[in-house]
Amino acid sequence: MSQMTAPKISVLGDGISSFEGYVPRQASFYSPSYVSYSGFDTPDGMWWMQLTKMLGGEFLANSAYAGSHVSYAGHYSACLPRRIRSLATEEASPDIILVYSGINDVNHSIELDKFQRDYTEMLDSLKKFHPNAQIWAGTLTVGKEPAGPYYLDPVALEKRGEYNDIIRQCVAAAGDRVHLVDLSPVEGVYETVNGTHPNKQGMITFAEAWYKVMKDAI
Repeated sequence: MSQMTAPKISVLGDGISSFEGYVPRQASFYSPSYVSYSGFDTPDGMWWMQLTKMLGGEFLANSAYAGSHVSYAGHYSACLPRRIRSLATEEASPDIILVYSGINDVNHSIELDKFQRDYTEMLDSLKKFHPNAQIWAGTLTVGKEPAGPYYLDPVALEKRGEYNDIIRQCVAAAGDRVHLVDLSPVEGVYETVNGTHPNKQGMITFAEAWYKVMKDAI
C-alpha cells in the first residue's frame, strides 16, 4: 500500500494490546501504575505504538479490552459492531488495522467451530465497516516462562495451534485486504510479565515481529 501521508493505524485486541487512557480503565491490563511489573508507564511502550512508529504511521484508535474474546461464546466479542466501528474516529478512518485477539478463546476452550465462525465474522465486519483499510491478523503465541505465577492456564494454551490453524484458514479465505502475521518466530522467546503479557523488552520483540512481516507491504 503506497501512502503519500502517514497511514492511520488502529488496533483490535485484548488485554495484551490495552493501555489505560486509550481504553476504559476497566478494559485495560497495562497502566502507568503497572510500571513496576511491565517496565514502562506510557503507551510508547506498547507493541502497537512502537510498530506505528516503525511504519511511519499515525496511531488512530484502540479497541482492545482485557479479557475479551473473538467468539460470542466468550466475553465482549471482537465481532461486536461497537468495537468494529470504534476503530475509526469522527475525523478519520484507519488505513491499517492490527488484529491480535483469540488467546482468551484458547484459554477458555471455546469450541473450534464457534471460534472459526466468529473469527470469519470479525474479518468480514472489519472489511465491511472499513472498506479502505488493510487488515493484519496475528497468530496467537506465548512468551517466556514467567518468574512468578502464570496469568492464563498454560495447559489450556497448549492447544493454541488448533486455533492458529483456524486463523490461517480464515485469513486465507477472507482474500483481498486481509493479511497474516505469523508470530511463531517469537514463540517462547519474548519476555513476559506472566507468561502471556509482554513486559518492556517483550513489547519490543513483539513489535519487531510484526514489522518484519509488514515492512515491505506498507
